[in-house]
Amino acid sequence: MTAARILAALALAAALPAAAFDSTLRLEMLAERIAKLHAQVGQGVLAERGRRALPEALREFDAGLKDAKARATGAEVRDTYVLLGLLWAEYRAFASRTPTRDNAKKLGERAEEVAWVAGKGARLMHEAGRRGTARLALDAVHAATLSQRLSRHYLMQRWGVRQETSGREIPAVAADLQRTLEKLRGASQNTPEILTELQAAEGQLGFLLQGGRELEGKRANARALEFIAKSADHLLDSMERVARLYEGE
Repeated sequence: MTAARILAALALAAALPAAAFDSTLRLEMLAERIAKLHAQVGQGVLAERGRRALPEALREFDAGLKDAKARATGAEVRDTYVLLGLLWAEYRAFASRTPTRDNAKKLGERAEEVAWVAGKGARLMHEAGRRGTARLALDAVHAATLSQRLSRHYLMQRWGVRQETSGREIPAVAADLQRTLEKLRGASQNTPEILTELQAAEGQLGFLLQGGRELEGKRANARALEFIAKSADHLLDSMERVARLYEGE
């Protein structure tokens, strides 16, 4: 594919309306992203960018949760989102506090639970009966979530918060993300636009893992932290565009 075609494909994907992507599918990712941005701001990693993004992510979660509650049908789905609302109220309060190591620890302790319940709600609402590209869209959403989860663990570990937990999770999350991207790359339904985005996502994953390796070495520096923060967000953007493209198919 020529450079001109790559640019054209990326422009087309970026132009897809946000409304084409169900907001309730983003809640699990947003739970991870909020904790990631909190740690990012607290450590001064692209701090101004993070300070803008954190309240935006909080507002997006508020809106997505409200939408989910309004659309929930069936006792199990409704109960799941009632529980998520209770957990979110506490989680949001911690996320709104000044980003410090102590606050990050408390936030991190709740991130997994909020993300898990949000993911369960999305599965209950969206997995049943999905086939083909609709099923692949859920895999792309999963990859978007993993991009934020992996970067969150790197940042928390670097900050000396939940080091043991993050040390165990990092290899597992990285492997899951790599497997998911490989699965998507092999899908027969892929269009040139989707393949372009997946190629970009794999490149960003390489940068993300490189940043993680630098953090483990003796030469760890601010550049490695910026690599982790930026590449995770670029990967997220690509995978959400992929999800929209699959939904469009």
